Amino acid sequence: MLMLLTGIKDDSDRAFILSLYQDYYGLVRKKIFDITRDQESLEDLINDTFIKLIEKISVIRTLECCKTAAYVVYTARSVAINFIKHRDVEHKYLYYGAGEDLAGKIPDYEAVEESIIREERIEELGRAMAKLPEREKDLLHFKYILEMNDEQLGQILGIATASVRQYLTRSRRKAKELIDKGVNQDGK
Repeated sequence: MLMLLTGIKDDSDRAFILSLYQDYYGLVRKKIFDITRDQESLEDLINDTFIKLIEKISVIRTLECCKTAAYVVYTARSVAINFIKHRDVEHKYLYYGAGEDLAGKIPDYEAVEESIIREERIEELGRAMAKLPEREKDLLHFKYILEMNDEQLGQILGIATASVRQYLTRSRRKAKELIDKGVNQDGK
């Protein structure tokens, strides 16, 4: 954290971030660990969160106390989710050496075919989600990957809990429309 503070030129900004760090360090640590369950990367992710917050000092200064806490938590969750996404991509392309006996793990032909179809559908959904606005991507990711409930989604995204279902329905419809457009374009 000291390295981060030395990069801030304005003394009031430095004091503000230090105060923010002292006030929210525990909360940020808990939220990131709850999502990632990765003790080794925890401190790096906490520092990444505060780097993101440093970039938004002017915005954070205008927020009320409870909104500041929500902003900090949302930033921590975003950093943790990005970490998980990148970690999953790295594990997807992990190479097993010659010492691994994979012969017993080779599935039969039908299972391979089903697996390929499932992966194509997942990739198609991923491409469609990438075209969605950031808020809708986050909404779908929080709901279906992180399995958050409507109340948590409402708090994070700043929408009424009663409206979360409508937002989810709209996001799913947009994703389905994008998938259907992709299938129609590929078929032409």
